[in-house]
Amino acid sequence: MILRNTISGSLPVLPRYDLPNAAPPPLREVQLLLNSEDLEHEVDWLPDWLEERGLAGAERRARPLRAAFRALVRANNGVPLDEAALATVNAAARRVSLQVDSSGGVSVTTEGDALDRVVAIALGAMIDGSWGRLKACRNCRWSFYDRSPNRSGTWCSMQLCGNRRKTRAYRRRKSTSR
Repeated sequence: MILRNTISGSLPVLPRYDLPNAAPPPLREVQLLLNSEDLEHEVDWLPDWLEERGLAGAERRARPLRAAFRALVRANNGVPLDEAALATVNAAARRVSLQVDSSGGVSVTTEGDALDRVVAIALGAMIDGSWGRLKACRNCRWSFYDRSPNRSGTWCSMQLCGNRRKTRAYRRRKSTSR
């Protein structure tokens, strides 16, 4: 499927959903929602993401939720948590419920649509501890899954943003030492 650049109307731009560090299922679904917007290049694929999940026209509900989840994953990188984002997620959480399964474990469930499932997945990840590994790159703000043993990842990719950041710092140090 070719997705259109809905901001500039230019040639089709494919989302880089799989670049790099994809979250494991089901947390990947949250990551896909977050990465339906490329903030660095101002490209938005949210209408396509919604259409693929049978929610065409649900942008009014999806945009604030996506922004709220982005604020929460940025908090996983140490950015102060936004109170408005918490309020948005808490409002969306009213559409999901907690269930105790046969093993005595707690799971988050919903009878709702794809956005409700994303909320349920995110809340479930917060309960099981995997949420802290979903982060937003400090450089491009792309969502990535931190697979480092000590959960210290800060960039979506060392080859992309990490290299750019370190090269800039190196050049800055070299220019000031002259």
